[in-house]
Order: sequence, then structure tokens, then C-alpha cells
Amino acid sequence: MLGTGTSHGVPMIGCDCAVCTSSDPRDRRSRSSILLEFDPASDDRASSSFASATRSVLVDTSPDLRAQALTNDVRRVDAIVYTHSHADHIFGLDEVRRFNHLTKQPMHCFADARTAADIRRTFAYIFDPSTEKGGGVPSVTLTEIAGPFCLGRVEFVPIPLQHGSRQILGFRVGRFAYLTDCNAIPDASFALLDGVEILVLDALCHRPHPT
Repeated sequence: MLGTGTSHGVPMIGCDCAVCTSSDPRDRRSRSSILLEFDPASDDRASSSFASATRSVLVDTSPDLRAQALTNDVRRVDAIVYTHSHADHIFGLDEVRRFNHLTKQPMHCFADARTAADIRRTFAYIFDPSTEKGGGVPSVTLTEIAGPFCLGRVEFVPIPLQHGSRQILGFRVGRFAYLTDCNAIPDASFALLDGVEILVLDALCHRPHPT
């Protein structure tokens, strides 16, 4: 778990509540993101064209990605999957430059059609062929998610969720599922979660929240 905070992070700027002024380190939480690490030799399912050596997959690039990577000694990311394109989930994309340097490979990114379009617009300089290439521009390939897909030998199953009026994605990997920024789970998505043993589900507050 690289970050488990709200879009503002915890503590929030200018807040004097008991949580934001707490000395408990559990009350200092950066924006939401997780890193999934795999043994590339542990799964004998057929590999896709993506490199079978995939072993480290990041879910979302929060604005706190640099600090998260330093805090957790993250030295390798092979791919990134996106839940949606709100700022607290994509604005760390520029930090990919460092992982490009470490792996000497472009970063393979996966997102649904709306999120991919938002990323291309927000980070137009990355995808503009006229942009001068070099250390200042991340090397990224962006693939649209149309259903379950494999990263190396690991299958990712997208789980449609509601984030306010917007449909976003959670992800299931084996018996683990990650559902963030979720205020409703559509009936059809419950079948995709059958058999899950570890479920990460956001819990913002004790009262209903619109998103």
C-alpha cells in the first residue's frame, strides 16, 4: 500500500481536526496507490506478448509517487494500470522518467477509453511526436483496457465500479481485489468478485458520500 489517503491527502492543508493534528503515523497518508509484486516464474499460464518477466505493477500514479517510491524503496515498475483519471490518480505520471532510466524500457500503461483519452490530453507533451525526446519526457505506451488482460503471466480482471456518476475500474488479480474511489458496486460486478479472499475497499466516512 503506497498510499491510502483521500484526494487531499492526510493531514489536509489548513485542517486542525483530531486526525490531521494526530502524532500517530497511521494518520499521515499520501494519495491512493498500490504496488503489486509478483514472482515472474510462479505462474505457468500462457504469457501475452508483454514481457514474461513482469514482476512489479503499479496501480495509479498519484501526485505523491516520488515520495512513495522513496519511502518504500521502489526501484522497479514494469507496468501501470489506471483506475480512473482524477488528478490524485494520474498526476504523478511524469515520475515515470526515473523508472524508464532504471529499466531502459518504455512504461506500459493500461486504462479504459475515457481515462486513456484524459491522460493523452493532460500529458499531451508525452504523446506529441513533435516533442523533443530526452530525459525530460517519460517514455510511455498507453493501451486501452477492453476486458481481462495479462501482464506477463498474470491476469488482471477489470471490475466496473461507480465513482459518483462515473464508471471507473477496480482490478482483480487471482483471489485479491482492489476497489478504490468506490461509492457503489454494480450488481454485475459482484460476480467478478466471487471467490476473492482479500478485498481492499475504500471507506471514506461513516455517512453516505456522493462519490
